[in-house]
Amino acid sequence: MIRKTVFLLFIFSGLFAQSNINGLLNRGENSAYNLDFTNAEQLFHKAIELAPESPLGFYHVAQLHIWIYLGSKDPGEYLIFLKYSDMALERIKKALDKDPKDELMLYYLGNLRTLRALAFAMNDSALDAFWEAKNARNSFEEALDINPDFYDAYAGIGVFDYSLTYIPGMFRWAINLTGLSSDPSRGLKYLLTSYKKGKLNKTETTYHLARIYTEYLADYDSASVYLRELLSKYPKNTLFLYQNALTLMRDKELDKAETALNSILRIDNKKLSVVNSLARFRLGEIHFSKNQFQKSINEFKIFLEKSKDFDFVGMANFKIALAYAFIGNKEESNKYLSDAKSGNLDLFEDSYAKNRAEKYENNGFSDDALFVYKMNNYFENGKNSIVYDSLSSKVKDIKDADIRGVALVLLSESCINLKKLPDAVSYAELVSSLELVNEKWVKPYAKYLIGRANFIVGEVKWAPKYLDDAEDLNNYDFKEKIQSQINNIKRKLKN
Repeated sequence: MIRKTVFLLFIFSGLFAQSNINGLLNRGENSAYNLDFTNAEQLFHKAIELAPESPLGFYHVAQLHIWIYLGSKDPGEYLIFLKYSDMALERIKKALDKDPKDELMLYYLGNLRTLRALAFAMNDSALDAFWEAKNARNSFEEALDINPDFYDAYAGIGVFDYSLTYIPGMFRWAINLTGLSSDPSRGLKYLLTSYKKGKLNKTETTYHLARIYTEYLADYDSASVYLRELLSKYPKNTLFLYQNALTLMRDKELDKAETALNSILRIDNKKLSVVNSLARFRLGEIHFSKNQFQKSINEFKIFLEKSKDFDFVGMANFKIALAYAFIGNKEESNKYLSDAKSGNLDLFEDSYAKNRAEKYENNGFSDDALFVYKMNNYFENGKNSIVYDSLSSKVKDIKDADIRGVALVLLSESCINLKKLPDAVSYAELVSSLELVNEKWVKPYAKYLIGRANFIVGEVKWAPKYLDDAEDLNNYDFKEKIQSQINNIKRKLKN
């Protein structure tokens, strides 16, 4: 009887300790998603003290510091991440040596390698990053081989299926070398499966679904559903607020986006200073789209002062140059046009800014260019009637083919929004005869607009043809945005 009592006490003490660890980890995760990093780290370290052989406490500390590193670009945070990720990796491998079919450990191994891939990519170690990504995916697939109903592992694969689609062409060699592949449609399917049936990491799955609906499908209503879910639980999470602002901007809800961005600045999370800086950049874009040029200049300048790398620096300078041109300060405009050739040229925005700065730096912005840029602002602000009334009477007088092409697609899309569908098609068809130099993106976009107009009127035979034509031509500026809009209509055609 004494032996039985001791044995039962041993079992219950083990269960109690495990319960305590899980409770600490759950509370730590909740604090982490609320961006209370200090409390989260304290809870994770308590879990480590209770179970120093478990990888989970070390994994969560590593995850915390990679988040802070990405949000602050502090190299010290990167080193802390490496330390704890190495300790977590060592313990996961020991657990798998004992039981190679431990699906939970394989899942955490996949997650940890995903974090390491992200860290290496941010430190310009491309090959290391892609090998970690390959190993991460293998771990998720092994977990599913053992248990096809382990739905959380589907999210890990889904994230790679989606994110690898957007790897710049300069890194395709690494994709080919490691044998990685991508399939954003399957990525969406896997993420939805994990969201509906998974149990372990629903918050991050929800966040990735919001991104894929915004960036891959241009389905802003669906993205907003997931973002509202996240923000209802974690209203002070500035990363979720920032993603919400981006979605609202794509949906031309500029006032709501501005509110979200101002919330980020009020919260002012010092650990995520990069997000604060990017909020300034997006506020600059919003004020510019509202033709509030001095306000946009102020926000862009704050962004440039606070920016810790070259991302979006070119575009910020280009928008400042444009804003100064609108308010009649040619000297300042020329100065910032010169600076617009800097920036991270791997980013579409900065590459665009460099190319356009080179076009305008000698003679400045023409009256026609400023007119069309202002019409684009009205369009981004949802003022389709102003765009239609202003451009329909003037587009034929625009001599520069590039500027005229931009005017025609603005006019065409405004017509779609105003339900003037025959006019929309007529204006879009005029693009095909233009000899374009800088704005070659307007040709695939014009095809997309014709396909969209045909879809709206129920011409399901012709809509796919024009969408396919748009897809074939889509290899210029705004490629990802145009593709997401093509995907949106194609998906509706299948339903």
